[in-house]
Amino acid sequence: MDIGEMVVHGWKFKLVDDELSITSEQDPNVHLELEAKAAFSLLDYLYQYRDDLALAAKGGEESEEDSNRVASDSAFATSASDSATPEIRPSGL
Repeated sequence: MDIGEMVVHGWKFKLVDDELSITSEQDPNVHLELEAKAAFSLLDYLYQYRDDLALAAKGGEESEEDSNRVASDSAFATSASDSATPEIRPSGL
């Protein structure tokens, strides 16, 4: 299976012959190849922590528009102590 490469944020990703190749655009000597099983395990790991990664990618900041979307006098507004969902915090990356 050969899938076209993708270049993002200075890294080139390519899936060739059941191996995932990750190469730095700045330094081609910085290179990693993962066999399909290892790449799948990495995918599973990233999927488990996708919310933490999304927060880290955004810098952990919400825009004021997002945080003020529910007005404080709204029937749907809740305080942090009312929430049954634990706060999500990015882990060290």
